[in-house]
Amino acid sequence: MSALENYRAALCRLIENKPQIVPKGSAINKDTVALEAGRKRGSIKNSRVSNASLIAEIEAAAVVQQAQSKPTSAQEVKKQKSLKKAAQERLDNIRDDYNIALMKIVSLAHENHALQQEIKHLKKELQRRNVIKIR
Repeated sequence: MSALENYRAALCRLIENKPQIVPKGSAINKDTVALEAGRKRGSIKNSRVSNASLIAEIEAAAVVQQAQSKPTSAQEVKKQKSLKKAAQERLDNIRDDYNIALMKIVSLAHENHALQQEIKHLKKELQRRNVIKIR
C-alpha cells in the first residue's frame, strides 16, 4: 500500500469517526490524517504536488466535519452567557415579587396591630360607660 493510499484510508477512518491511532472525535486536518496513517505530524505538505488532491479531500472533509460538529466553544460561551442573563433577569423578577410580598405582609401586620389596639381601646371605653359608679 502506497503512502497516498495509507493517507486516504486514514482519512476515511477519520470521516467515519473510527480511527485506530488518534482519539475518536479528533478534528480532521493534515496532521491528524498523517498520524492516523502512521506517519509523523507534518508529513503531508502543500509543497508536494502528489499531495494536492489529498489536501483538497482533507480540507473538504474538515469543512463537513465542522458543519456537523457541536457548537464551537465561542458559540457555547455565548449560549451560556445568554442563559445566565435570562436566569439573572428571572431571579431579579422573583426578588422584586418577594420584596413586594414582604411589604404587603408588613403593611397588613401593621394594620392588624392598629386594629387590635383600637378594639382594646373600644372595649375599655365600652366597659367604662357601662359601669355605674356607686358612691
